Amino acid sequence: MIWWFKARQAHVCLPLAVLALLVLVMTVQDLHIVLPSFSLTGENKLPLMLFVPIPLLAGLMMCLESRLLAAELTGARRIAVLDLTLSVGTVAVAQVAGAAVGHWYDTVHPEQLGRNTAFLVGLMLCGRALWGQPAAMLPVLWAAAVTMVGFRSPQDPYPWTVIPEASGTWYATTGAALLFLVGLAAQFFTARRVS
Repeated sequence: MIWWFKARQAHVCLPLAVLALLVLVMTVQDLHIVLPSFSLTGENKLPLMLFVPIPLLAGLMMCLESRLLAAELTGARRIAVLDLTLSVGTVAVAQVAGAAVGHWYDTVHPEQLGRNTAFLVGLMLCGRALWGQPAAMLPVLWAAAVTMVGFRSPQDPYPWTVIPEASGTWYATTGAALLFLVGLAAQFFTARRVS
């Protein structure tokens, strides 16, 4: 397991990604930004927290793509299970960080961090099964699509957007959980094929 951890560069990439996540969560909290949109109003006031998981996802993708392919193909260890643990652990860290900051500072948006991270990790893992490393851009593209076409009115997102929905929205939480599980399944069943 130590060799897998070092081959994935998780001892370097993940601590930096988690540190970036913590700094962003504590800095951003409930800040909003106004971005252009194709909605009827022409602009949306979005919580900046929607974009906070992206550095963590980039760190996760960098770890998953740091591979010793020949050793993994011929090795006896269950590398796919270890990679699943890395993905689940990343989402768990985001969930704990968001809940802690939300509780500590009494803010709302950090509580959505775990759900949004799970959704975006699932999206990225599904894309990784199909396209490999370029799938690291899928969370960025999703956030851009939500910004541009994801709202009926300034504070009324479409249900498909998931990430701007409020914390207690059942369909956003269900959608995030389902996509995360599908992404984990895609990661597991394509682990030896992805290069």
